Amino acid sequence: MSARVASVIIRYNPPPGFDDRVARAAEQSALTVVVDNASDTRWSPEALRARGVGQLHALDNARNEGIAAATNRGIAHARALGATHAFLLDHDSVPQPGAVDRLLAAAEDPRHAPVAAAVPRIVYGHPDITCRWPASRGGRSPFFRFVYAERIDTPTRVDLAISSGMLVPVAAWSALGGFDERLFIDLVDTDFCLRARADGYAIVAVPDATLGHALGEVEQRRLPGGVRAYPTHHGALRHYFISRNRIILARRHAARFPAWMAYESLGGLKLLIKVAAFERQRLDKLGSMLRGTRDGLRGRTGGR
Repeated sequence: MSARVASVIIRYNPPPGFDDRVARAAEQSALTVVVDNASDTRWSPEALRARGVGQLHALDNARNEGIAAATNRGIAHARALGATHAFLLDHDSVPQPGAVDRLLAAAEDPRHAPVAAAVPRIVYGHPDITCRWPASRGGRSPFFRFVYAERIDTPTRVDLAISSGMLVPVAAWSALGGFDERLFIDLVDTDFCLRARADGYAIVAVPDATLGHALGEVEQRRLPGGVRAYPTHHGALRHYFISRNRIILARRHAARFPAWMAYESLGGLKLLIKVAAFERQRLDKLGSMLRGTRDGLRGRTGGR
């Protein structure tokens, strides 16, 4: 356990077992901050304190402020308590033993400095989904490649990572202005990574640090030609934010990061095909995608 690391967990109507996941995170950090984003039922740390889990802090938002605002509030609280690093977790994520120490070692390795985030290998809910990160081929090339966790054995620079499992140095978070609260949810972590790289920071993937993470109601389906697809069945509102924020980020970052733009464009096309082909309430979701694209082109930000 590092005396300098705070686990920052964002809670919003979590699945069962939340207290057990908090306890697992608390084992690897000096303090734990839970930010509740106006869930239907609020969380209290008292039950975990009775189990002997100490240094728990509960912050309640009066309304759903979005993932970026909740994360910023949690990190700011941890910084005020003396933390130098924040270990970010979604409410359904579970770090495996030793994950935080390995991430911290990579974050403080001078060979990667300065580091904006050290990120773990993600084990998703479906056994056929492998952990990989996009990485550019260098320069202004519009082509990208994937770095597969199973194919590397040392910390490796990548372009992007999801926020759950990130170990973020508080100083880097502060210098970068935190996570962009105008995006609300979805691609918030992508924007953070791209801004960090633009300022010379590294995103470092650490293959021997592992995090269990759910990915919606994921299932495997087949497209024509036998191509595998993994629809996640997120709600229509999530598709609105994904579509809207993709346009906003394209305006911000496409010129500087053409490889990311190619990756994101292909991801958007794949998502459209998966929703249209396999997901429930597809018309609602496709309509949300259309409205999100429209609002992105209009430059609209914030919640909805």
